Amino acid sequence: MEHIAYLCLSEGWGGLEMNQLRSARQMHARGHSVLCIVNANSPIANEAQAQNIPLYIVAQKAKHYQWRFAWMLSRFLLHNQFTQLIFRNNREQSIAASIAFLSLGKIKVHYFMEMALGGKRTQFFRSLRYAFFESWVCPLPYLKRQVESNTKMKPSKIKAIPSGVEFKNDADIDQKTARQLLGWPMDATIFVVPGRIDPKKRQGFVVESFSKRTRFNEYLIFVGAHTIDESDHYAVSLKKDVESHQKKEHIIWTGFQQNMTLVYRAADLIVMAAENETVGMATLEALQHNRPVVGANNGGSQEIINLFGGGLCFEAKDTNSLNKCIDLVLIEDCPALKKEAFQQHFDFNRVCAQIEKDVLGLPAPIFQ
Repeated sequence: MEHIAYLCLSEGWGGLEMNQLRSARQMHARGHSVLCIVNANSPIANEAQAQNIPLYIVAQKAKHYQWRFAWMLSRFLLHNQFTQLIFRNNREQSIAASIAFLSLGKIKVHYFMEMALGGKRTQFFRSLRYAFFESWVCPLPYLKRQVESNTKMKPSKIKAIPSGVEFKNDADIDQKTARQLLGWPMDATIFVVPGRIDPKKRQGFVVESFSKRTRFNEYLIFVGAHTIDESDHYAVSLKKDVESHQKKEHIIWTGFQQNMTLVYRAADLIVMAAENETVGMATLEALQHNRPVVGANNGGSQEIINLFGGGLCFEAKDTNSLNKCIDLVLIEDCPALKKEAFQQHFDFNRVCAQIEKDVLGLPAPIFQ
């Protein structure tokens, strides 16, 4: 059994925070002692408490050069025998490296990559920071290539381990039942756009594309809200624009939805239009629930669709390309999901066993 601390100072509730909590929950279920280091009343704190995951509450924003906080945290972790620290937010890299340094290497820190590099990261101060990471875990092959090409990280420390997906038997929830429970249109074609309302998610681009569609009985549904600790200007402005839109009656905003299984089951297809979506967790979740995905031809969604099928990729800045791909997916003129390979690759048991073996250094079989 390992003692594993999960650092997450974010006030948001998106794929990064959900992945951090899922991993903590799965490792806890496997018999490890886990601890989530979070800010009070943050979404991840509330969710962890609801799921009986042990918490250590702090009051700290993620930023560079927080040596006092790192010192105090390293003392607390060592006192409580936590020798492994996992983090996902690149804003926490400085804190994590400081913890490793101030603990004299007794606390091993592991960066699980959720954000693309966006260019070279070979500057001296970055290379020095990265040197304190015990491992840098990449969830998709293209991200591993990025790290190898754009950092001076030791190749032996760069690991390729996918994000885990919890495969459950939800076969009893059909599309009709899901739509009834959500109160969505029953006899319509529904396109769902999941994710926070944010310029980088490009909901405005999807609205523009939808306005060009001529089929009457189609609905565009946005599932998500703006990040709590960030400006809501984009969300307010976009919703205001939609109010004067010719198809406003066919555009629905649901806000955040707790039960995403119902959302995916109710949809006909999922649209992922984000600007360089790093991992594409919503793409994974959609495919997990057997819903096809139309994703932008960049980032995680493109990688997943190219590797496992289950949808099509459109030219990221071309609304006509998006509509063409939607039409092709609706008539099932797209590569089918390689379901067996997909489930085997992303199965959480397999992922956890890889983490135990390749990251934590435990003698765990890969396919436990």
